[in-house]
Amino acid sequence: MKMMSFAAVALVIAALATACSGAATTVPRPGPTQTSGPEPPTLMPTQEWSVKDIKTSGDTVIVSLHVFAGIAVRVTLDGEMADRVDQNIPTLSFVFEDVAPGEHTVEIKDVVGLSETKSVTVEAPPLVDGDIPLWLGESIEDLGTGNVEYPPISITKYQWAGETVYYVVKQCCDQFRDLLDSEAN
Repeated sequence: MKMMSFAAVALVIAALATACSGAATTVPRPGPTQTSGPEPPTLMPTQEWSVKDIKTSGDTVIVSLHVFAGIAVRVTLDGEMADRVDQNIPTLSFVFEDVAPGEHTVEIKDVVGLSETKSVTVEAPPLVDGDIPLWLGESIEDLGTGNVEYPPISITKYQWAGETVYYVVKQCCDQFRDLLDSEAN
């Protein structure tokens, strides 16, 4: 029994030594408290390009972008890709050729999901030049609308006997061909 009391005393001494030494215990210590301030902002990707210019020249549209970094950018016109891309860093020019007259949508997207949409208008080319008579200009405009039942195959301008005349060739052999002066006579 002497042995047991010696062991019990040794265990109590070891427990006191551990408690007094400041070593780890199983009692949790309080940590820093959470403050209720604003959360840090979520970082968003930055746009690494800007629209420099959108130009039209006849039936060609050129969308020029200033690119700040080597980021992949996709430009479409009414959902169609450019016919070519001219790279003169830091400017990328997306060239769309043979664009029909009218209003078109340009959409620019990059690989990180940033996008921008613009609108561009391609003007119709003039149907006639300024040196044809008014009646012929109106006739040509009517042909463009498709409202003429039997449109001519050709209208050719000639100089004859010192005057300008217009030779109108019809579609078939059973229709007369007209030779008209500047007053449609």
